[in-house]
Amino acid sequence: MGAMKSLGRVSVVAALLVGLTGCPKPPQEALDAAEAAVLAAEGRKDCAGEKFAAAEALLAEARAHVEAEEFEAAERKARAAERLAREAQQQADETWEDCQRRLEAARRAAEGGSSSVEETREEREPQEELKLTTVYFPYNSAEISEASRQALETNLGWLRQNPDVVVLLEGHTDDRGTSEFNVALGERRARFVRDFMIQRGVDGERLRTLSYGEEKPVAFGQSEGDFSRNRRVEFIPR
Repeated sequence: MGAMKSLGRVSVVAALLVGLTGCPKPPQEALDAAEAAVLAAEGRKDCAGEKFAAAEALLAEARAHVEAEEFEAAERKARAAERLAREAQQQADETWEDCQRRLEAARRAAEGGSSSVEETREEREPQEELKLTTVYFPYNSAEISEASRQALETNLGWLRQNPDVVVLLEGHTDDRGTSEFNVALGERRARFVRDFMIQRGVDGERLRTLSYGEEKPVAFGQSEGDFSRNRRVEFIPR
């Protein structure tokens, strides 16, 4: 009888240990890696602004998920933040000299310019009245339908009317597939749009690409309609 009681106590302790080890924990390793990557890229953020800002935003979202004890989502966001921060640093390194020249030219122009606030407002009004259209993609594809081609033509007209505006092309996917696959697919979609515009005469220096993969949905259901709304490229004037 004593042996059976001892065996019972051992079983209870073992069950408790299994329960404890099975409890989800914050993805500290992923968070630390993301924070280190963002910190490393911060000194060059002026030369990779969009990607650095996106990395910071994703890291903030990862921390929010930790607070909500949504650890799987937190890890996914943290790893995406690390990836974007590393890409931002690489982009800054590759374009450093050109970037410094542009920053210096902008500084001199700011020091020498004397445009009034009213003049600036009047110059911007025509751009603000125009609308850019989101372009949607079929499932698992970086090519477009005829309806999406019409949206691209509309945006092409906008770019031609606003020749001094730089536009960020954000690639997005639905949440089917791995995070790595979706990031790559979002990038292919953004680059497809960029190539479309360049082939029609838009200066490639005005078109920047960034893939969020599945990380920035606009629809949160699991219907085909929700999926189709998330498979998109957005045009963001800078």
